[in-house]
Amino acid sequence: MEYFVEIIKEDDFVPIAEKASVNLLNFAHYFDVNTDSKFSKRLYVALVKESMELEDFLDDHGARNNKIWLYFGEIVASIRNISSTAYMISHILSRVKFYKLRSEKTDSFIKESGKRLNYLNGILKGLFNSLTQEAVSLGLSIPEALINEENFEERIVVQVLPQNINDEGVADIHDNVIRVATEFIDTYNDSSIILFDKKIPVKDLNTNIIPDQINEETLRHLEAHVHNAQSMYDTYIQKTPFESENSMLGSLRGHISITLHLLGIAKSLSHFFERHELSVRNEATRKKIEKIVKRKKIVDTIVNFALYHYTHFIGDGINLANEIVETFTVVDKETVNVPEGLGFHLRPSTLVAKVCNHYGSKVTMLVQDKEFDASSVIDIMWAGGMIKKEGITEIAFQGDKNAIRDLKLLAEANYGEDTMGNSTPLPEPLSYLRQE
Repeated sequence: MEYFVEIIKEDDFVPIAEKASVNLLNFAHYFDVNTDSKFSKRLYVALVKESMELEDFLDDHGARNNKIWLYFGEIVASIRNISSTAYMISHILSRVKFYKLRSEKTDSFIKESGKRLNYLNGILKGLFNSLTQEAVSLGLSIPEALINEENFEERIVVQVLPQNINDEGVADIHDNVIRVATEFIDTYNDSSIILFDKKIPVKDLNTNIIPDQINEETLRHLEAHVHNAQSMYDTYIQKTPFESENSMLGSLRGHISITLHLLGIAKSLSHFFERHELSVRNEATRKKIEKIVKRKKIVDTIVNFALYHYTHFIGDGINLANEIVETFTVVDKETVNVPEGLGFHLRPSTLVAKVCNHYGSKVTMLVQDKEFDASSVIDIMWAGGMIKKEGITEIAFQGDKNAIRDLKLLAEANYGEDTMGNSTPLPEPLSYLRQE
């Protein structure tokens, strides 16, 4: 099949664009007539859908590279982005009571979420007002039909079906719990660059923090980590008798959920900022958008709302995850040989620590009557000096059975090196050590 690109005149594009824009312009007319209109999750979903479809249409027709249609397209893209962010906050507010959060900041977070949601709703009304004005200037007709508010009213669930699936036993449930908690802990360890324990006064906010420190790529990476933890939880733990018998697990799921949504909010607004503030080449268009959506206010929402609360909720969640790891870890002990050749120098010590940190549970290295932290490279090398000095040939590891199993495999492979200290292949089950 052959495709041809035909250049169309701006005037000839108007009737085509009018047909594609009718649904979103219908919402614009609705907000213009109903100045006190109420927003809901269902309304946000509709706005995201309609703006996304129109944005795709405009992109397909090259509107982003046309000086006449550029601003109209940027308003549509802004509506999609802000609607998506508002939906996420609205979703959190509707679900937070089910999260069983162990945090003193939950009540203050709920109050602030409501205020931030109202702020975004105000932006949406401003964007739709500008959309109407720009549509008229382009020659588009504004529909007269009004939106049926009943289609977008919030629906409160008052009846639920009995939760009676997956009542059979679940194999290796303890291992799955540890995997989920460890994945969540790993996310926190990777989050240091975006953690804000205290709010930054708006006047002191440097907007260059995006994308220098905070950017969509970093947030997307962390979001994938948390989503992986949530997916594992939902696949192996959720709705099992084991979950219902352990209240800590439901709380862990709640902390995973709220941190996932807060990362999503930060990512969505960072995308908006990077696109409209940094990527739009037309200075006039950028200034028009900035009049509706204040640059510093967006950065304030990212830092002092989404990431500030992310910091505290994931911090409380990590305390819970560590408690869960300690509670559900099955302890094992194994005696192994020390590395032949150069002993516990940097390479074998690092691999041992990587195994322990991979599982996130406490593992102890036992050298005669002394104990060392097997997750610390420094501790292991310190022990290595004593081992070499006293001619010790065997040590023991004690801790999580999964970590002990992998440490035994590592020891059998002489800790990944030959007697001269050259690197050697690791067994396939330990391939994650070469990837980390």
